[in-house]
Formats: sequence, C-alpha cells, structure tokens
Amino acid sequence: MNRKYGLRIVGIFLLLLAVYLAVAWFGLEPLGYYGTAEEPRFADPWIPRAETILGGGLLYRDVYTTTPPLVNYLLVPPAVAASLFGHRNPWATVSFQVYFSLFNLLAALALLRFERDPVDGYRHARYFLLNPMTFGNSVLRRQDEAILVFFLALVLLFFVHARHWRAAITLGLSLLVKVSGALVLPVAFLRTRDWKYVVVPPVLFALVFAPFVLVAGESASIWDLTRRDTQHPFYFAGISLWALWARWNEGRPLLDLTAQSVIMVLGVSAALVLIALKPRGLFEDLTLLTTTALLLSPKLHCGYFCILVLFMAPLVHRYRMGVFYLLFGLIALVTDIVKWPLEDWANAFRLIAVVYAVLIAAMAWLLRLARRDAAGDHGPLSTGGGVAA
Repeated sequence: MNRKYGLRIVGIFLLLLAVYLAVAWFGLEPLGYYGTAEEPRFADPWIPRAETILGGGLLYRDVYTTTPPLVNYLLVPPAVAASLFGHRNPWATVSFQVYFSLFNLLAALALLRFERDPVDGYRHARYFLLNPMTFGNSVLRRQDEAILVFFLALVLLFFVHARHWRAAITLGLSLLVKVSGALVLPVAFLRTRDWKYVVVPPVLFALVFAPFVLVAGESASIWDLTRRDTQHPFYFAGISLWALWARWNEGRPLLDLTAQSVIMVLGVSAALVLIALKPRGLFEDLTLLTTTALLLSPKLHCGYFCILVLFMAPLVHRYRMGVFYLLFGLIALVTDIVKWPLEDWANAFRLIAVVYAVLIAAMAWLLRLARRDAAGDHGPLSTGGGVAA
C-alpha cells in the first residue's frame, strides 16, 4: 500500500467523521433521534447482548437476538465503552457512532489495495467515503452495516488478488455478521466455477452456528418466515417502496406480500441468469445483482444500501457514474429521516421512488457502457484496471 495515499484516506476519514458527528448532534439530536441523556435510544438491544456475553450467558437462549453470532461479539467493544460513561448520552451513542465508522476506514483501506496502481485504489476509497450513505449510516443512523461492508471488502480484496481460499473463508465469516453477505457468493462462483465459494461459506456458518442451535433450540432461529424482525427479507419493512406505500395508505399494500415475495425471487433469479449468460465484470455483476435484490425486496432498511455503495465504488470513475452514485445515497438517507422521526409517509414514499428511479437509470447506464466496453471500444471508459475484468 502506498503510504501517502493511506494517510490521505485517514485524513478524509477524520474530517468526514467530525462533520457527520456535528450534523448528528446539532441537527438530529434536538429531534430526539438519539433518545435522552439518561436513556439513549438504540435500534437494536446491543448493550443487553454484550452484557450477556460478558456475563457468560449464551446468545439466543439468555438474550433475544435474530442476528448471526459473530456480529454480536463484535459489538461488545462499543457497549463496554458506553458503560464507561454510565450508558449516558452523548458519549454512549458516540461510542457506537465512532466504532461503526472505524469499519468505514478499514473498508476504504481495503479498497485502496484493490488496484495495482495506488491512484486508482485511492480514487475508489475516496468515492466510498464521500458517499453520504457511508457515514450517514454509521454516524447519523448509528447502524452496524459498516461491519458487514468491511468483511465484504476483504472478501473482494482477496478475490481480485486470486486468494480464493482466503476469500471463501472471509465470505463465511461475513455470513456470521449478516446473512446478506451471501450476495457475493453466486457471483464469485459464476466467475470462477470454484467449489470453495459454494462449500466453504455455508459449512463455516453451520459449524459456528450449530452449537448455539443445539443449546438454544428454536430461539436461535434467524430465518423464521412466520416472524417479523428476523433476517429474512419477506415482509414489508424499512424504506422499501412497498413498505412506505403501505404506511402512507394506512396499511393497504400496493401488492400483497406473497406477490411481492414472488416478484423478488423471480427478479433475483433473472438477474443471476443474466449474469451467468453474459458476465460483465466482478463489480458490474455484483452491482446488478444487489440493485435488483434491494429494489425488489419487501424489506429494505436504509443501511442495506451501504453494500451497494461498496460494490459501485470501483465503477464510479470508469463509467462516469458519480451523479448516480452520490444521489442515491443522499436521497435514501433523507428518506430514512423523513420516515422517522418526521413520520411523513407521503414524502418518504415520493423520495424512495426517486431513489428507485436513480438506481434503475444507473443500471441502464452501466449496462449500456459495459456492453460498449465488451464490443471493443477502447476509449476512456474501458480503462478500469483489473477489478472490472
């Protein structure tokens, strides 16, 4: 890694962290977004889970959680830091905001090493950090998707350097953070036809998760289609077009859940067939698959877009997608704030419709220019280094 560019990335990280912390505590905090000084508000019960782990208890059996085990252990450090301040704001919430943001830095440093030319790697990392979703999710929304994004960045770093054993093992670890890490699996396999990508990640996941299931039983279920707030995507939630329409229209869905779930499965399957028949490049294929899955999912939390921010970062300069890239991140973040705490369902629906339109336009733009590259037009758009090959 070129030390000069690494230091620049650290500088950009520190500057953006300070800016977003200022926005959080001067903009959102007065709205009650982070709770009160005595009772900080967290979207997930991270602190009880951490206290259970530190007290020798067992996840799932002794404390409720529907997330895979690894992420709960990775959330012990900020919970301990928050306890040092008596779990009082602002420091309790800041502990999580800064901790999550550190994973942004680690993911950016991984992006820096994707390319042989450090200038290209620096460009990818800079785009990633500058997307409003990156720090908007880790600081403003103080959510944990940055941890998954870092693991996926490591998977892709190993992949582009042909370290396939390391990539497969790290992919398995990513599933133990969030099961949505599985988005990388089919693309990695289709590009290599390497058995490791379809065997190692699920086996590693099963080996680590099995002891929890054996001891906790049904309480360890993270994919229960009959319940809300688990890891499956088949219910209306978050800022999906379908969820916000239902909230705007007093619970009346635009399409019923079964129909929407079928559409999602068919749409993702069609994207995989397209990728298998006509691969365009690692990041192009990951972007196409992820965009399809997110836009068709009945459940779409704002932080899920962080995965797309990572996958698109190496494509922004090559395909001149800067406007698309920055717009979708910014508008999705604003949508989430309009959803809560403002609870303006009508405008939240209108905003997410714009996000969908921007991403659909971005995919059309990407496919058109990728086809142009494949046809042998070696103009400026076809220079992207090894990552897109």
